[in-house]
Amino acid sequence: MPKNTDVRVGAPDQKVTGAIKHAPLGTAIPTLADITKAAVTLNQAFEGDEYVSQDGLTLAPSMSTTEIKDWSGSTVRKVLESFDGTLSWTMISTNEGALSIAFGTDHVTAVAASTAHGAQVRAALGAYLPEEQTWVFLMKDGDARIVIAVPDGQITEVGEVTFASNAAVGWQVTLSCYPDTDGNCIYIMTDDGVTTA
Repeated sequence: MPKNTDVRVGAPDQKVTGAIKHAPLGTAIPTLADITKAAVTLNQAFEGDEYVSQDGLTLAPSMSTTEIKDWSGSTVRKVLESFDGTLSWTMISTNEGALSIAFGTDHVTAVAASTAHGAQVRAALGAYLPEEQTWVFLMKDGDARIVIAVPDGQITEVGEVTFASNAAVGWQVTLSCYPDTDGNCIYIMTDDGVTTA
């Protein structure tokens, strides 16, 4: 039986780390022309090398509708009231990059290693949200690729953090996605990796 190229897994497209990339707000997201079975071409402004837990990435689109009822009380139509989309994941790296994603680059300070101490990071938690950024999530299954792009996203929730001797420290974050100039919050792009002769 031939492989069904429409059934895919969402494994990270990475060599070691870095399947979740972020860049300053307004950075161009990849187009279909940037996706091939060989690689996904990204703007050089994108960065990100954090390990993500085995639970992977969760996309949660949410639509709210309003019912229109006729005289008898029967629902005759539903109209869209609002759309909201979030992505969530847990970083298991505890470094400048992960803490900057969770708490914002303005609130994280890094000090390079010296002869007196190792590389140091200080994150300040308070009543503020991290900056809005442009995000790209890269996944691969053999030659097939899945790319999720968020032109305008902001971390709006950080989950509970457990410090234990038998598990990695995890920084669970939720990314809220805001509409771009076309009214879209999230783009999903795929390439099945099957090329013509």
